[in-house]
Amino acid sequence: MRFRIFIVSIFLFLTLESAAQQLPQFTYFTYNYLQYNPAVTGATPCLELKFGYRRQWRGMPDAPATGFANLHGKFRKKKNNFMGLGGIVENDKAGPFVYTSAQLLYSYHMKLAKKYQLSAGVGVGFSQYRIDYTTMTLEFQEDDRAIFGNINSFVFPAISAGLWLYREDRFYGISVRNLTNNPIKGTLDTQLNPHFSFAYGYATRVSDEMVFKPAFLLNYVGRSKPSLDAQFVLEYKQKVSMGLAARTGHGVSALLKLSMLKYVTLGYAYDLTANKIRFAGASTHEIVIGIRACKEKDRYDVDCAAYD
Repeated sequence: MRFRIFIVSIFLFLTLESAAQQLPQFTYFTYNYLQYNPAVTGATPCLELKFGYRRQWRGMPDAPATGFANLHGKFRKKKNNFMGLGGIVENDKAGPFVYTSAQLLYSYHMKLAKKYQLSAGVGVGFSQYRIDYTTMTLEFQEDDRAIFGNINSFVFPAISAGLWLYREDRFYGISVRNLTNNPIKGTLDTQLNPHFSFAYGYATRVSDEMVFKPAFLLNYVGRSKPSLDAQFVLEYKQKVSMGLAARTGHGVSALLKLSMLKYVTLGYAYDLTANKIRFAGASTHEIVIGIRACKEKDRYDVDCAAYD
């Protein structure tokens, strides 16, 4: 195994030991917020499918790669109250480390004062975490207890929960993923820790055709430094969106979203890494495709203009 793969593997394993970010993160989070918060389930005007792929630190051997898909819609709408039902799947691979998760999502949306809606959501499913030691070349003593054996461990249940407060021009979100705090069998004192996220975004019209959409996402995992994502997007006639984004300790990003057909959108994010990892792989690519199955009577735009 090449030396750089060895270094990446050790780095990722030490990341787990220090309880840092373990679950996938996404750059264009307002276009993919359902992966963070189950309370968003059913927020679109009709059934929506999104799927995408994220390739991180291109050029680095065995760098992280994430694939995902989600499907959700609303039902039993009564005046301004309704339910949401959906599901998400994601697969994250970084060298010998593979994380796979699938969840069913449920939410309930209710009307509040001042045109606000409040939703509460929960996701329940399973996750699988695997480490393939056969792909790693490590120099350790026979009595080294840091890692041992071959791991193929299913963990059930995987639970997430969240709240989402929103209206036509803004949203506030709080969510936690991986509530069960499961240990990874076969490793020494390694756990999948709860991941907390706090989100805020708003939309303000700057002209008859242009809308400005800033948004922020704060992520926190116990005993690690919080990370803050910020994005600033200009939307033109709900057809084209362009913007910039940044993440603390990471770098800067360019964002693009196109409405290619009536109910099909394409989102793309390009990350330029600014920390020391840039010497091995400076760029990250993220692409998301969204498809809505809307009837003619359904509104095309979503209830919250600040949320994509």
